[in-house]
Parts: sequence; structure tokens; C-alpha cells
Amino acid sequence: MKIDQYLLFVAITSTFLLSPGPSVMLSISNGVRYGIKSASIGVLGNVAAFQVLILLSAVGLGAILTASSEIFTFLKYIGALYLIYLGAKIWRAPTLRLNIEPLEYKPALKSGGIFKHAFLVTSTNPKALLYVSALLPQFINAQQLPFQQILILGITSAVIQYLIFMSYVVVGHKSRCWFESPVRLKVFNKISGITFMGFGAALGLSENRI
Repeated sequence: MKIDQYLLFVAITSTFLLSPGPSVMLSISNGVRYGIKSASIGVLGNVAAFQVLILLSAVGLGAILTASSEIFTFLKYIGALYLIYLGAKIWRAPTLRLNIEPLEYKPALKSGGIFKHAFLVTSTNPKALLYVSALLPQFINAQQLPFQQILILGITSAVIQYLIFMSYVVVGHKSRCWFESPVRLKVFNKISGITFMGFGAALGLSENRI
């Protein structure tokens, strides 16, 4: 792979991952509600899910899944329903007062749950699968070993995604002082919940694939 192609991949992937969406919103929400350390577990869930999508695309399953309208529709509705479920869960989340002292701050959700939610938000998003399936083949040189190229692109995208999503986590965490008030935290939970349910409804009602 030529360096100009690699840099183009970096630029396109960075732009895609920077754009607002369910995974970005979840990173910010986790930063506010759980702190940087626990929210970073969620980021790892996002990264792991995105790498699974890259692997699916690499072995050709991504193209098969996205070529079938029935499978695509099923995957779309599963993703939409999960986003709505997650939105409802955040909407109903308890509004306990956040303690600003790091040593006394205890997240209400275990690390495994944070990882699972983040993993599912990314992995059940059919547009992420479509993006990976459409993008990855454009940067694979058939004259070279595909495994090495996929490994390089996978590691690169993982680093980019981790850095970008952790930046969103930090933004959420830094604004946590503003949410020390239970009333403000309740408003944030309601807005976050509505946003996720909106993402789910938009995904479920969308007709186009891109």
C-alpha cells in the first residue's frame, strides 16, 4: 500500500468516526455518568465491535450481508430496537448526585455492562458495516498479501477510534461538574435517552442503505 493511499484511509476513517452518532453519544454519556476510567471500557467495546466488522468485511461476509435486502433490513431493525431500548434505559436511569471526588466516585454500572452496551451499539449499526464493507476493499492491493494490509488497516482504525472516542469521553467527564446537580443530571439523562431513541427511530425508518 502506498503512503498516499494510507493517509487517505486515515483521513476518511477519522472523518467518519468524528461524525456524531450513537457510539459518539454513548461515549459522551459514559464520560458524564461513569468517569474516564469506566467510560474507557466502553470505548474498548466500540473498538472491538468495529474490528469485528472489519474482520467480517475481510472474509467477505460483510458484502454478503449487505447484498441481501432481507438480512440488511433485519440487521437494521435489530440495531434500531437496541438503540430505542438503550434510550429508554438511560431515560429511566437513577439521578443520584455525582460525587466529584475521584476516590469516592463509584459507577452505577459494572465494566462488563458498559463494554457490552458499547459493543452492541457499534456492532448492530448496519451503516457501520456498510461503511467498512465499502471502504476496506478500496485500500487492498491485490498484488500484495491481503492479511498484512488488513492487519495494518485494522490496527490503524483501532488507534484512531480509541483516540477520538476517548476525546469525547474526556469532554463528557470535564463537563461532569455541571451535572453535579441531580436536576441537571436528570435533564441530561432525558436528553440522552431521547437522542438514542431518535437514532433508533431514524435508523428503523430509513429506506436508503448509505
